[in-house]
Amino acid sequence: MQLTFQGGVDTVTGSRHLLTLNGRNVLRDCGLYQGRREEAEKVNRSFDFDPSKLDAVLLSHAHIDHCGNLPSLTRAGFRGPIHATTATVALCDIMLQDAARIQEQDAAYLNQKTNRVNLPPVEPLYSPADAERAMSLFHGHRYHEPLEILPGLVAESLEAGHILGAALHRVTMTENGRSVCIGFAIDLGRSGLPLIRDPDPMQNIDVLVIESTYGARLHDPVRDAEEQLGRAVQTALERGGKVLIPSFALERAQEVLYHLSRLMHDGRLPRIPVFVDSPMATAVTRIFETSASYLDDEFRQSRKAMGLVMMAENVRFISSVEESKRVTSGSDSCIVIAGSGMCEHGRILHHLKHGIENERNSIVLVGYQAEHTLGRRLADGETKVRIFGDWFERRATVVKLDAFSAHADRNDLLAYVQAVRPGKVCLVHGEPAARAGLADALREIQGLEVLLPKPGDAVPLG
Repeated sequence: MQLTFQGGVDTVTGSRHLLTLNGRNVLRDCGLYQGRREEAEKVNRSFDFDPSKLDAVLLSHAHIDHCGNLPSLTRAGFRGPIHATTATVALCDIMLQDAARIQEQDAAYLNQKTNRVNLPPVEPLYSPADAERAMSLFHGHRYHEPLEILPGLVAESLEAGHILGAALHRVTMTENGRSVCIGFAIDLGRSGLPLIRDPDPMQNIDVLVIESTYGARLHDPVRDAEEQLGRAVQTALERGGKVLIPSFALERAQEVLYHLSRLMHDGRLPRIPVFVDSPMATAVTRIFETSASYLDDEFRQSRKAMGLVMMAENVRFISSVEESKRVTSGSDSCIVIAGSGMCEHGRILHHLKHGIENERNSIVLVGYQAEHTLGRRLADGETKVRIFGDWFERRATVVKLDAFSAHADRNDLLAYVQAVRPGKVCLVHGEPAARAGLADALREIQGLEVLLPKPGDAVPLG
């Protein structure tokens, strides 16, 4: 029995963890790596194992850094089942198709430039047909439903408290009469988030694999998110500008819409136009509005008071490129929510290209920004940035809201590990300084054995 760390180890994207039992293999997550274009291309197009010999995939949730490379896996020969919660199955159908379309669109746009300078054409990582092939392999399950993925390997999905349908996994592996229990807490959410229920605890875990994304940082309280967003929007409106919100289409866009609806319903913000410029976010929002069984009591109370919580009358869901261009070129104050959350792909790049040099505008960052992404460069205060190969002066105000994170912070992570009391902890999904700082704190508090694996490292389990 063995656990091999294939991706998402000393970085925060591209999650891949390989479990081996009796000569058979199960992959937990197969996410897209996001970062410098050349490096991302290399990582996303290669596997350190033979996909055709992989027996199954256990998927945590529908964020692209966890599910986004499944079409590449099937393209390379994987034909086994992909196990996920029923909500994750529904969301992945949207996410993977949208990711494929965005890659094709971005490749076509970039090829207009490469053709002019005689460079090789840019090829999309995968096509919509590849995404469809991956979706044909999905099997949906409910929380707390024990699932025998392979003889000797049983997995149970627990509420992650992260996004709709996200799962922590408790995996029991048995080989030659010896059993070991591995807990996967990637991505672990926060208590008190809007819409989503709190994370479930784990028990009797031998090896806990847990994220360290915010292992060196504390978030502002969840309850501050709405007030922070209201202030950022009001400040931009007073300047007569636009508010550009790069957002993950899944969960974060819905949280932002939820808070904006409450602010406007209560009269704390004027009812200005809100444009959701992401076909994927539009489809996901519809799923949220019809998934009350997965959501918390606060959502149901808001729905009773407000009707449609995330699809208010002043919210416009943009479908066509032509309408997106009209919003981009318009001068009236408005709020634009567009993907992607780290400003690496999608329609937000076009809005930034046309709005980043306008000092009246605000760019409001409501999510984690990985190293080497445009979002991180904006968060770090760079005043000259590159978009679609061209350089722009950043004159718009950049506001980073820290209360919006759906990831556990340092105190949340420490508390969760203390509650689980595992025999061993493996820290993944974090930049080096965050992982090292969290590891020191865990060793001090509990005297735990804490591992900081590198890509390709393997941990024997029996």
